[in-house]
Amino acid sequence: LRRASIVLPNGDSFAVSISGGVAWYPEDGNDMASLKKYADFAMYQVKRSHKGGMQEFDIGVYNEASYETQIAQEFEQMLAGSRVTYHFQPIFDRNGEAAAYEALMRPEMPNLRSPGTVMKLAQETGRLYDIEKLTMFTAPELFRLRQQSGLLAENAWLFVNSIASVCLIGADVEEMRRRVSGIGRNVVIEITEEEDLDLEILNMKRRSTVLSGLYALDDYGSGYSNEKMLLELAPAYIKLDLSIIRDIDSDPDKQQIVENIVSYAHQRGMKIIAEGLETPAELLKVLELDVDLLQGYFLAKPSAVPKPVSAESVAVIERFRKHLA
Repeated sequence: LRRASIVLPNGDSFAVSISGGVAWYPEDGNDMASLKKYADFAMYQVKRSHKGGMQEFDIGVYNEASYETQIAQEFEQMLAGSRVTYHFQPIFDRNGEAAAYEALMRPEMPNLRSPGTVMKLAQETGRLYDIEKLTMFTAPELFRLRQQSGLLAENAWLFVNSIASVCLIGADVEEMRRRVSGIGRNVVIEITEEEDLDLEILNMKRRSTVLSGLYALDDYGSGYSNEKMLLELAPAYIKLDLSIIRDIDSDPDKQQIVENIVSYAHQRGMKIIAEGLETPAELLKVLELDVDLLQGYFLAKPSAVPKPVSAESVAVIERFRKHLA
């Protein structure tokens, strides 16, 4: 076939090619229906890549493709049915009292469980606005209901991860206003360094009459444009990335970085949050470095109803106070 060609009526020669898929009995299947389905899958794998060739069926590739299709379907179902909840991780002050909570997405689907996968699919399919709407509708509403039930600290702030290039408009703003009634002015918008900043969108959010208009710069220190983000966003809170916090008790360079950013922030009325704290030594060191707020598994893990600060953390805080005295 590769040597064959067709002569068209105008005299042009047209090359002949064929794409084929092969499934073997009994290795790939024991019945004709399965073998035809698998061979057809292998054929389309050829057509999507190089065409004009033969390819044997690969169960690993088939399972991966089937999983990706299932994940894509679950993503659409999640959006259509708002099948997502949020866990809350406490952010403590230097006394160990809950000053705020960060809302963390938890998809309620059989296979789609990772917020990172949700964001990847939203970017690939142009559904970022839908994710922003789902977040802004669901997280504050759940937070308000738990506060009213006495399950979360009263008057605490709520940190919500927002998409830097998306802002709700029209009727969606009014629906958000209804859902955040009573706590809207206590909602802080978290923006991560990895996102491209849209200053027009950010200013629209800052001027919001529904939310506080305050920003938190998340994952500070993980990107390549730290200072640029800091200047353009002018956040009320700076969340130090866990890559800086990890082993900070034994790393003088990291300690110097935190000293510098704490000095910069405090001169401008900004607060520093050390996130990702996992050991007593890390907690003690960031207290010594004068960070304002504390977050991490060592203090409390995220949960639908988070627990108070751990007893181990309280012991570290008390030890720090005694040392000062």
